[in-house]
Amino acid sequence: MTRQEDGSLKLDCVSDLVRHQKPVNVVKFSPSSEYLASADDESYIILWKQKTDLDAPELPDEDNEKIDSSETKEQWVQLKVLRGHLNDIYDICWSPDSVHLISGSVDNSAIIWDVAKGKRIALLPEAKNFVQGVAWDPENVYVSTLSSDGKCRTYNWRTHKLVAAVSKGKVLRPHQTETIEPFQSSDPNSTETGSTESDKPVRIFHDDTLKTFFRRLSYSPDGSLLAAPAGCITSSPDTGVTMSATWIFLRRKLSSPALYYPSLNQPTMVTRWCPLLFTLREGVHSPVFSLPYRMVLAVATKTAILLYDTQHAVPIAMISNIHYTKLTDLSWSSDGKMLIASSTDGYCSIITFTDGELGSNYVPPKSDGTS
Repeated sequence: MTRQEDGSLKLDCVSDLVRHQKPVNVVKFSPSSEYLASADDESYIILWKQKTDLDAPELPDEDNEKIDSSETKEQWVQLKVLRGHLNDIYDICWSPDSVHLISGSVDNSAIIWDVAKGKRIALLPEAKNFVQGVAWDPENVYVSTLSSDGKCRTYNWRTHKLVAAVSKGKVLRPHQTETIEPFQSSDPNSTETGSTESDKPVRIFHDDTLKTFFRRLSYSPDGSLLAAPAGCITSSPDTGVTMSATWIFLRRKLSSPALYYPSLNQPTMVTRWCPLLFTLREGVHSPVFSLPYRMVLAVATKTAILLYDTQHAVPIAMISNIHYTKLTDLSWSSDGKMLIASSTDGYCSIITFTDGELGSNYVPPKSDGTS
């Protein structure tokens, strides 16, 4: 993908990966950019590696006989196939060091994989329905899953221990008035509560009556926040009137949500944080989070993309009516200037941002060297 002088984008197909026999549901580059993982409806995850002159003696290419090398700029070859799930795989996520991978399936389980060995190291079987979203903490401590049983679960990936599971919460007020301190504590099971209207717990996620394939949750780039889609807000436990939203959990309190970002009249399905940190906007007197920087979150409903930041409780932008059918995933470029959306209509849309449109890049203050 290259940007032309007139500002337009030019796309070139550099390789065609053809090993899957059934529909592919998710594709992810490793953080190191060395590997590519793709998962399908046949319950397989294929790990790919780009073949170079240095790799030629080691990496096989007999699996890629269908590809005419004269028509490809890069040759990606199958490195390993991960087998362990019993049914369709809906989501995958790499560990920040590119050593491990987590996958979620409609067999009601998530699996943590050792990429180098190509083996399963943990089975997380607690879900009672399809696991439709998985996320790996950038601090490399937790993994989280979101399933159609309406529950978000977080595990310590090393011990495989369930540290938080949430499906219900108290009715939050529609607007937070106090600024939230994301790094105040480190206890994920803290029982402190936010600003509420009722002490009676209600469900906070849509159950399996929500007809969506994906509930892709994600951690913020600094690891302090977890954004979970498919949220529902019950205005009152008595009336049962609900609205859709995206829940934000604090790393220090993963057992209950801190606040919600309101959506349109459609459920949210995908959350993706921009990988960059931005300087704070001036003139915001009561920011949502007490942070020295801003983070930007993209959320997809069936037909629209909403952009939020950590200073405001309402969307800062919306992109809608860009596809004929529902959206399925979002992905940011590493420089934060492009957001790509995929859809079941078979197309991808590329949303571009000019320099400074989302804000200026945050530069941490230099240490004076004193203790």
